[in-house]
Amino acid sequence: MKSKALFLSSCLLMPVSNAYCAWNWSGALKAKVQADNRYTRYVDDAQIFGEVWGNFEAFDDDGWRASIDFVAREGSEYGFEGDIYQLYAEKQIKAWDSTIKAGRFQRSDSLGFYSLDGASWLYELSEYGLSFSVYGGKPTRQEDVRSVSGDWLYGVEMMSNQKINWNNNVLPIDTWLMRFGFQQFHDDHTSTRLTLANTIAGEFKHEFLHAYELSFMSTLETETGVFEEVFTSLMLDITEDSRVRINYSLYEPKSFYPTFKEKFYSEYYQGRQDLLSLSFDQQLTNTFSYHMGGKRAARKSEHDIGYGFDVGVKSSYFRDLVVTADFDMLEFGKSSSYNMYFGSQYSISANSLLNLNLAYSWDTSPLYGGNRGAGTEIKYRYKLFSDVFLDLAGSYIINSRLNNEYLVGLQATWYFDNFQAKVSK
Repeated sequence: MKSKALFLSSCLLMPVSNAYCAWNWSGALKAKVQADNRYTRYVDDAQIFGEVWGNFEAFDDDGWRASIDFVAREGSEYGFEGDIYQLYAEKQIKAWDSTIKAGRFQRSDSLGFYSLDGASWLYELSEYGLSFSVYGGKPTRQEDVRSVSGDWLYGVEMMSNQKINWNNNVLPIDTWLMRFGFQQFHDDHTSTRLTLANTIAGEFKHEFLHAYELSFMSTLETETGVFEEVFTSLMLDITEDSRVRINYSLYEPKSFYPTFKEKFYSEYYQGRQDLLSLSFDQQLTNTFSYHMGGKRAARKSEHDIGYGFDVGVKSSYFRDLVVTADFDMLEFGKSSSYNMYFGSQYSISANSLLNLNLAYSWDTSPLYGGNRGAGTEIKYRYKLFSDVFLDLAGSYIINSRLNNEYLVGLQATWYFDNFQAKVSK
């Protein structure tokens, strides 16, 4: 019933088409069958399911746009499930420099990744690099990601993107991007969040430094005085082919399920993490590059601080083959993690692509003692037609102390692009 109400409310916003308004539409439809036991490493919780994902949008040359994102799933674990993640209508009013959106649309912030049943208004002054937006509605939870649901929330965001072109020998500033946000969430209790983000970038005029980018973003929950998210990054290009990067982050991942590669990287953690890293990347030739770095991690569930490093190489010496190799480690109190990862991507033909990844890990933890894991992942993509792709993927991880992990899936993707040229009035 909720989906029907959203659909009807969105349809009421749509204009009646006329002979002079060219409507275009595009989208994608994905059908997948998958079997896995990815939900936990400690309990063998296998499942088999089939699902269909759809994303379609329609738009015209008069500023109207409508979009729908949906999923339907039938599985051995939970039976039939279905949901509409987005269903909204949007109207751009050029005379007012505004865009109005109403229905269900997705948002991502410190609360997580969720759908919002409501409306938003965006006011843009493009010639001045300024924008202002207001949004509000009822947040609804999404599956398989860190999400939130509540009675209602509203917020305000302001953004400025300026070309400064301030030249000096110490810190030239070419561009400055600034964003400020206010959000209030209402459920059993009320919480208020303030977000501030700044990014400056510029190019140096001397030989020993090329360019830089300095970024900062933080979200403060005002009731508790706790920073929910903090991101700081300094990228310094010594030359066009070499870069030093310093990152600091305080966050919690929005996705519950790590990828095959993330399972073999020690800095991935399902929980709140304080991470400081320093890395150096260099492109030695057109076909060979390497990186190395160190890191410091602190986690909410631990009282100790961990230190580690990583090093890796990438080669594309052969035209159709890209090979990578990485080593990663982290000593964290009574826990430790050592990982090796080898990846390859081979273009078999113009229509097919093969990925083969191999990994090995040696972990120790107070929870399960020592565990050695070895994993293999294979992905194959074939272009059946110009707009239809088939993907076959499988992975298997053998663990010495934990349950073995596996995933196998087949997916067909159909891309739609019914674009039509504008009709002259």
